[in-house]
Amino acid sequence: MLLKKYKSLLLPLAIILGIIFYKQLHIFINLVPFFICVILFFAYSALHFRRLRFKKINLILLVVHLVSAIVIYALCYVAFKPLVSQSILVGLICPVASASSAVVGVLGGDREVSIVHTLCDNAMVSIVAPIMFSLAETSSDVTFWQSVVTLLAKVFPIMMLPMIALIIMRRFFPRQAFKLSKYEWLSILLWSISLMINFSATTFAVIHMGHQYLNDIVFITIASFVMCVLQFYVGKKIGKPFNQSIASGQALGQRNTGLGIWMAYTYFSNPLTTIYCAGYSLWQNMFNSLQMYLYDTKKQKTTL
Repeated sequence: MLLKKYKSLLLPLAIILGIIFYKQLHIFINLVPFFICVILFFAYSALHFRRLRFKKINLILLVVHLVSAIVIYALCYVAFKPLVSQSILVGLICPVASASSAVVGVLGGDREVSIVHTLCDNAMVSIVAPIMFSLAETSSDVTFWQSVVTLLAKVFPIMMLPMIALIIMRRFFPRQAFKLSKYEWLSILLWSISLMINFSATTFAVIHMGHQYLNDIVFITIASFVMCVLQFYVGKKIGKPFNQSIASGQALGQRNTGLGIWMAYTYFSNPLTTIYCAGYSLWQNMFNSLQMYLYDTKKQKTTL
């Protein structure tokens, strides 16, 4: 299929189009949650839930994700302006990307470990993110717990409804559920569209407000690069004793930046809080493209 053949070009093309046509596209930011729901739905459609097992490495990865997000945000909260600390918080707390298991499979890693982490990480973040965001920016018009409930109502359905819908579909419409895997290519297309809209929203914010926060934007972009390298490195180190360096590297390194940009744009008052996730999206896609290229090159040499 043409889309499958050139899917590696879709993401950079989406980023370029999002930046060029930011005026026309940024108004569609509210469609991103719908796209994410559908992407997760198709990502879960290929799963065999009975085969999945929660392992020690999954627990370690969840704890590292949560603790590192809390500790690093606390340090940023003390040291930097709210824009910087909030932008970094969104990137740290947003869950692993739904596409990470696909990348793990391409690189020859353990997809089951990756899939279990994806499910558990999304569930954890859907509960933790509203609490941390409410602590990061509270309004005088609402109480802390009102803020938590409001954000929980926004985030939890996006992450968990696709799984619930798939379970119901498998129970009552098993034949149709089985055929869903044939349409997995739609998730690639929707992922690219979401990325395009997200980058248009970030570009719009930078052009209209960036001159006021130029130093902060540069610092956040550099921070996103440093954290991307660090998270992939730490993930690989954690997974090495379990022979899971590929799966654990993706678990900590590859983030659902599309969801992160939407959460930042929706919840925080300053739209420039999307900068960290936008920068991180560039770095992680470049790193994964390099990994896949090196893996394919090595594989071709061994077959000769």
